[in-house]
Amino acid sequence: MRSFDHVLHPGSVHGTAGLRTRLLLYFLLATTGLYAAGVILTLLPHGDRVTADISGGVVAICLGTAGAALLWLRPGTSVAHRWALAAAMVSTPAVMAFHHLAAAQSQCLLAAMFLAMYIRAFHSDVPGRALIAVLVVAVLSAVWVSPAPMYPISYLVFGVAIAAAGEAFGVVTKALIVASCTDPLTGVFNRAGWEMTTAEPSGGRTAGSPLVVVIVDVDDFKAVNDSAGHRAGDELLIDLTRAWSRVAPRGAVIARLGGDEFAALLTGHGRDSVDEFIRTTAWSLPYASVGTAESTDPEEPVSDVLARADAVLYEVKRARRESR
Repeated sequence: MRSFDHVLHPGSVHGTAGLRTRLLLYFLLATTGLYAAGVILTLLPHGDRVTADISGGVVAICLGTAGAALLWLRPGTSVAHRWALAAAMVSTPAVMAFHHLAAAQSQCLLAAMFLAMYIRAFHSDVPGRALIAVLVVAVLSAVWVSPAPMYPISYLVFGVAIAAAGEAFGVVTKALIVASCTDPLTGVFNRAGWEMTTAEPSGGRTAGSPLVVVIVDVDDFKAVNDSAGHRAGDELLIDLTRAWSRVAPRGAVIARLGGDEFAALLTGHGRDSVDEFIRTTAWSLPYASVGTAESTDPEEPVSDVLARADAVLYEVKRARRESR
């Protein structure tokens, strides 16, 4: 089963196409715009005032534009995310390496701090801290080689500020995202988590590659609550989640859409694997109805496939009721 580590981190095709990708895109657009404005202002007449060398700004603009273009054109690929993140990590130090003013270095520090927050929020602990360490080294190295006069204490302040921003705000952001997307009863995604995880799947799909949605709905769930109590109903949902998660193929997205209805999304799996999962689902969950739908069109939204699977589900439920 796909976990939140996969959704928020580079290993997930669907996660990179969701909130994680959008935030990195916005960061690149904002910083690239600011660096472009800085280059333009530097080129304007300034009299006797000291201005920065625009070389770093030009490099940052090129890197930021390339990273944003990758995320825009290939929003669902981990390769695009890695290159875009690398561009973001290099852009700010590139600008700082050519600054002549200490005040300008402090302004660029804000961009590095925001990037550290993003990295810590959307990467697991070890890779996230390693990336922040690389960012700190890059920033301090840029400050060291720059012509701006800096006090020795400034290096400590810059390093601590970047690391602290990542740990303090990035970790809190991650916790809030996970909490808002998790079903507290079963531990799988809730509806918001499903929407985030399955957003813009086309970046990770190719024509002819099947995308399959499987929906499960417990038969007569209200009767279980009425006869045995809500605790028994909760335990049934928990058992269903555990049983379904055990038989789900690696990388499957499982969510509780609401009440007693659950959905699974499979992408990039072969026909045999998909058919086996559907058969095993029906066998392991005899008290539930199952509906499925698939698409080989990389442009078809998951929501449309989900709607078709839901229609099939209710046909199955109707047939099961009539056969009793």
